[in-house]
Amino acid sequence: MNPKYKPSLLATAIMLAFSAPATYAQTADNEPADEASALHLDASQSLPMELSSTVVTAAGTEVDLRDAPASISVVTREDIERKPMASIAEVLGTLPGVTGGYSATGAGSKISFRGMPDRYTLILVDGKRVGSSQLLGHRPDTIPQDLDWLSPESIERIEVVRGAMSSLYGSEAMGGVINIITRKVSPEWGGSITSNYSRPQPSDSGDTSQIGVNVSGPLTESLGLRLGGSFTDRESDSGATGSTGALSKNVNAKLNWQASQDHSFSIDASAGEERARSFDDVEAREAAGDTNETFGSSKMVSRGFGIGHEGRFGEVGTKLDLYVNTFENKADPAQSDNAGAKSKEAVADFKFDVPFELGVSQWLTAGLQYKEEEVENPGNIGNIAAFIPPGQTEALTAEKNPEGWAWALFAENQVFLRDNLTLTLGLRTDRTDGFSAHTSPRAYLVYHPADAWTIKGGVSKGFRAPNLKERSLSSGTSSMGMGCTSLAPLGYMGGQCFMVGNPDLEPEISTNYELGVAFDENDYRFEATYFTSKIKDMMQNGFLGEVNGIWYTQQYNIEEAKTSGVELSFGMPVATAVSFSGNATYMIESENTTTGEALLMTPKWTANALLEWQVDNQLSTYLSAQYLGKQLYRPSASGADSFAEANTTVDLGGNYAVNKSLTLRAGIKNVFNDAVKTDDDYGDGDPRTFYVGFTSRF
Repeated sequence: MNPKYKPSLLATAIMLAFSAPATYAQTADNEPADEASALHLDASQSLPMELSSTVVTAAGTEVDLRDAPASISVVTREDIERKPMASIAEVLGTLPGVTGGYSATGAGSKISFRGMPDRYTLILVDGKRVGSSQLLGHRPDTIPQDLDWLSPESIERIEVVRGAMSSLYGSEAMGGVINIITRKVSPEWGGSITSNYSRPQPSDSGDTSQIGVNVSGPLTESLGLRLGGSFTDRESDSGATGSTGALSKNVNAKLNWQASQDHSFSIDASAGEERARSFDDVEAREAAGDTNETFGSSKMVSRGFGIGHEGRFGEVGTKLDLYVNTFENKADPAQSDNAGAKSKEAVADFKFDVPFELGVSQWLTAGLQYKEEEVENPGNIGNIAAFIPPGQTEALTAEKNPEGWAWALFAENQVFLRDNLTLTLGLRTDRTDGFSAHTSPRAYLVYHPADAWTIKGGVSKGFRAPNLKERSLSSGTSSMGMGCTSLAPLGYMGGQCFMVGNPDLEPEISTNYELGVAFDENDYRFEATYFTSKIKDMMQNGFLGEVNGIWYTQQYNIEEAKTSGVELSFGMPVATAVSFSGNATYMIESENTTTGEALLMTPKWTANALLEWQVDNQLSTYLSAQYLGKQLYRPSASGADSFAEANTTVDLGGNYAVNKSLTLRAGIKNVFNDAVKTDDDYGDGDPRTFYVGFTSRF
């Protein structure tokens, strides 16, 4: 951020633009080295605890959290270290407006925002896209969300924006953005090691072992290195209705060169592997009537590499990132039709920012993005070669390895109308291979009527372009059940059907509104936000035809949806060393307005609470609770819908700092063993779990 520019108490942002992943990356390594300036925000809060806290994900430049032109929450380093997490989705799932993170596998493990499916959630690391492994399995919902390819020990904080951010980040950001900010390279050699062990009760649930490491320091006066890695092993459950286990490991490295005061260069590299562990006794489970399938690939491998430059030319700051992400499903060919599936995404991001005066002070950010992607999945993509669509006379030519490109331009302008009033205007134009250009505008106001009060709100457009599989007519997913139910009124009596893509699809488009008010003074914080979104041209399977005795459905832009709700959050001191914080979300609606069905398995009410007691300089304890309301997980045409009943989980634990180099932790998660019970596709919540662990710093 330009040292000559200090946003007023109300510096929000203005977007005029098109691409923006580089937006976040700009400040990932430019933040103050002083850790005291880092955000200290409870995972269950969305309000700042310090007025000087800044975020980089809500606007084209770094802004104060109170002035962020969006609904944003921050998960801090302290939140990550408080208790073990099999996935960072667990802590994200405690934020207002967020669904998911309560299950180890299945759709219940995935993070989504404000009643929208997880396909509208964009994941970034330091502002850069992580790619997607979702097309490399039989169904996207059986592949884990790409949240855990980075060691938790390498994470400084996670910024979560709820609501459409397509004006800044383009496609996939229609529901919200998760930006994982990594730790900076330290000016002195040092690091940390964290290890945790979790033991569920009853004993037929699998144990989890974790270890993570992060180390960084200078190689020369201008060259610095950071290394990180982690290993997590969750054993499979042995019960008849349990979940498969998982094993993951990853390493990452970053090399920084401070060539001069105004110019720095970086190289990033990462590699990871995730495996779904099979059940120990498959035959016994099948004999007991269990139909659980293995979620995830038996071996999914990721690779990432990127180079970057940050510069300053007078008042103009620049940021350039060139990076490639690849995923490969290395499952056993004898056990999976998806073995050998691969995806690749190559991205070029460039942006610049400059302050200027035009009647009032303003800050302009603009840039461009270019992306190429390709995917190969022999089990689902290009697998309908003999298919003759209704109305045609010739069989399709199979598209085995579809590829495409996309470019985007963006601009964003922060207009500081008054000391306490900032207008953010944004506009992004995306052009995707096979589709005409799409423009996503946004306007957002932030107003401080008094020092302690903030009123903000805005309107934005969001969009999601069809992925390479959805727009390929020769790509199909076979089903023997739920995927074929829409055919029942047409005479379908059972058996196999295929769901195929459609080259004539149009992007899904949303119109989004939000309005919020916040109070923050003397450690008392409160925020309330109303939001609503309308989605049109939603993609859904519809009847295509029956050919040679096989039923086919196809993706069409045939449906619309609407979501709306209220998010509440608060924080307050209870005593000198005791604080209480929490949040609640009420979903007014999350509905497919075309069919009348629920858009997503979303409870009407969710609530989270956190009570923290800093007993002394060494011992801190916490008591947290999460309430999930009744959730629909399997609608039925006959009206016999299936629901997951409401549940409340309570966690209790503490951390003890033996000295400045060693911290011990222990506790119980889900003390009263009240776990979510759904079905195979969504996954059950974890039972009562005892954990111990430590963090060693050096």
